[in-house]
Amino acid sequence: LSIKAVVSTQSTGKTINTNYFTKFNLSLSMSKNEAGLGGKNTPLRDNQKIYLANVWYSWQRFTDSIKSVLETEWNNKKQDVSRYFSSVHHLFQFVSPKLLLISALPMLMYLIIFKSYLFLKETLHLPEKPHLVLPEIEFSLFRCLPHQIISRRWNVGFDMLAAFPYLFHFTLPFLFILYNVIMRKQRCVPIIYQYLWCAGWTNIIAVFVQFLVPTAPPWFNDSAVFDMSGEVISSAPNEAAFQRIDALIGIPWFKNIYGQSPLKYGSFPSLHVAWPTVIFLHQPWFSNKVGLAHVIWITWAALYSSHHYLVDVLGGIIVVVAVKLGMMHIWEPFSKKKESSPAPLPGAASSPHHHYQRLTSCSKVV
Repeated sequence: LSIKAVVSTQSTGKTINTNYFTKFNLSLSMSKNEAGLGGKNTPLRDNQKIYLANVWYSWQRFTDSIKSVLETEWNNKKQDVSRYFSSVHHLFQFVSPKLLLISALPMLMYLIIFKSYLFLKETLHLPEKPHLVLPEIEFSLFRCLPHQIISRRWNVGFDMLAAFPYLFHFTLPFLFILYNVIMRKQRCVPIIYQYLWCAGWTNIIAVFVQFLVPTAPPWFNDSAVFDMSGEVISSAPNEAAFQRIDALIGIPWFKNIYGQSPLKYGSFPSLHVAWPTVIFLHQPWFSNKVGLAHVIWITWAALYSSHHYLVDVLGGIIVVVAVKLGMMHIWEPFSKKKESSPAPLPGAASSPHHHYQRLTSCSKVV
């Protein structure tokens, strides 16, 4: 900033006319006689005072400008911000917080159980050594190991294509809920509740299987070196084929992701495939073809990256289908329909609770 202080010169002396100098308690009135009394250092001290005063004046002008710009922008954007928050409130007005919390309870239970794995392993003496039977089962079923065939020819493009669904795996529940709230609004709100309920119980069942029967993934079975006593001497890193992505970008992204997991041997069943399958059974985004393509995509990525066997994929799908059938034929808290409740009058505004009861059946359409 090039800002100059206002200086007026008089015949009897020099006076700096600005109110900002009072901050420093500067006495800048100087007559010719006073200049002679100060000795040789007096002009130097006066120049320093003038310099500090100019700095303070410039800072005050700068902060005043910033304040003025912010106030102007806030006045211009205030209505836009108000409209945004009102639109968000309108989107979520059909979602019941009580039902949302109930539907999310299984998912919260899963997170607590999964994060407590190390404690449960020490307390319940859970098995730690992985079972190495998955390659034998897969070969007996398919007479080959599909993951080795798929991952045999790799390139950077395939690596990036396989890494993309893995990076966004943990955001799927939030993205699917947000999609339903924005795109479908109150039209099929029960989908959110049933989706969370099904996903939560799928995770709980899968994690208990992984705790009780730990299974080694392909990257471990294909690379592990054992000594004479059966102890592991060396093996490939947890990130498997995604270590090429880390080497390409120069950041240990996938290494940090897989290094934080307390459960190293949880190949069967595959939750990476189970989560998109849950979405596919609850009116997937855009269309059924897109939902099916998502399941096929993550299946290919799991096999290509050597994170799962094909039997892991089938195990994850079977768990999801079993949970969904249990919800449809045994019990789930979001599909009860009161036969005695009167139908709303034509044109009458229906409450979110009635809307939820009336549209429960739409979530069963695949």
